[in-house]
Amino acid sequence: MADMGERLPEAWMVELHHHNRVEFPLRRWSVLQYPILFGLSPMLATAAGLPEMLADGAMRFLGYLVIVLDAVFVIMLAYTLITQRPYLIVDRTGIRQGRRSILWTDVGSIGLIRGARPIRQLPIHPKNIWAKDLILTQQHVSDLQTFRTWLDEVLEEQRRTAER
Repeated sequence: MADMGERLPEAWMVELHHHNRVEFPLRRWSVLQYPILFGLSPMLATAAGLPEMLADGAMRFLGYLVIVLDAVFVIMLAYTLITQRPYLIVDRTGIRQGRRSILWTDVGSIGLIRGARPIRQLPIHPKNIWAKDLILTQQHVSDLQTFRTWLDEVLEEQRRTAER
């Protein structure tokens, strides 16, 4: 079964109407691409010199530190892949991504998609100009343009129900 972020907007709307919320877990490939790109090469470079570090008395502490840091990196990556958190949640009250959230009543507008293909971003602008934008990325939804259109529809629906 495909993740919610890989499905069509019709599936998102059905989920929103039936369960009053849509949960978008992290897409596994989007979680893997940056750690592999930026984390794997330094890990391999330091692992190549690890036997020399452990043999040398002065560098032994650094060698153990590298082992611990690599282990923490692998454990955090495994935890993220297993739990697929933080979730992006769109419900009747607003949009939540991890600990950041914005209520529908506080949403000023949904911004334009910016950035190159692998690091595209969709900003959600609050009405308060001093508040920070909620930035959504392709880590949860593969097609940000379709997601933006769907969020516009949901925002309009929430504004219509709030006016009644």
